[in-house]
Amino acid sequence: MTENVKNTIITMMILGILGFILKKTRITDKRTDKFLSQLLVNFCTPAVMIYINLTNFSIATFRNSYESILIAILTMILMNIVAYGVSKALSLKGMEKGEFLCMATFSNTIFVGIPLITGIFGDKAIPYLMLYFIANTVTFWTLGIFQLVTSSGRAFSSKNLLKIFNPPIIGFVIGILLLYYNVSIPTYAMDSINYLRILLTPLSLLFMGSVIGDLKMSSVGSPVTTVLILLLRFVLSPIVCLLLLKAFNMPEDLTKVFIVCSGLPVMTNISIAVGKYGGNPSYSSFMTALSSVAFIFVVPFYIELFAFI
Repeated sequence: MTENVKNTIITMMILGILGFILKKTRITDKRTDKFLSQLLVNFCTPAVMIYINLTNFSIATFRNSYESILIAILTMILMNIVAYGVSKALSLKGMEKGEFLCMATFSNTIFVGIPLITGIFGDKAIPYLMLYFIANTVTFWTLGIFQLVTSSGRAFSSKNLLKIFNPPIIGFVIGILLLYYNVSIPTYAMDSINYLRILLTPLSLLFMGSVIGDLKMSSVGSPVTTVLILLLRFVLSPIVCLLLLKAFNMPEDLTKVFIVCSGLPVMTNISIAVGKYGGNPSYSSFMTALSSVAFIFVVPFYIELFAFI
């Protein structure tokens, strides 16, 4: 493991522990978490997308990116199929089944992905992370939501598809349009965008530490189910992604970023969606927190996978 990776992991742990302490000492609470989540998703992340597109991206890269998005989607579909088979073996039913499928399939690309990717690879890797984020978002709000809705006994609505166009995606599109039409951004506007960009990493880590502070052992489901979700997310998903990227001979830098992205902790939005469709979000919230803690210890495994690229 390189010095850069060690420093990134230690930095993430320090800020995460600070967020945890703030929650346990009641300096922060659920309202603070909601504020940070809204700030990060609706303002800081779009700012990152615009800034990176204008400084570290090119139209040629975007035109050549469709294959990588399709590979990321294919990775998630394959993981979902495997998770479906595992859910059958575990005799999971109803919302519990839909929740399991989503937790085994979708990554926390914003709150954990951006701090880790920028720490290991630098800002130049953000465009690759954004490509995975697009795939993750599109697949979750189609396949993932379809499985949660049908698991709850409800009918899937096409209105759910509108959630694909969330602020980070819109920020990415705006950045691409500004780049394509060669629009010159005033210095004050670019500086404001950059300040929001800088806030993203520390606030994301404080937020995740605060979420971990809510971790309650009373929310633990079956130990077997919990372990299987972690194995699917942290072991099988990166290996499947690596094999697909190798098969399609994708660039090395993109492959490294996608390997890490495919093995990120459980997606935060899953617990929100579970609650919305009548399920109990406590277990998926627990898994987001638990997988965020465990993730720190599996990063070296991903670095070892780089040797097979």
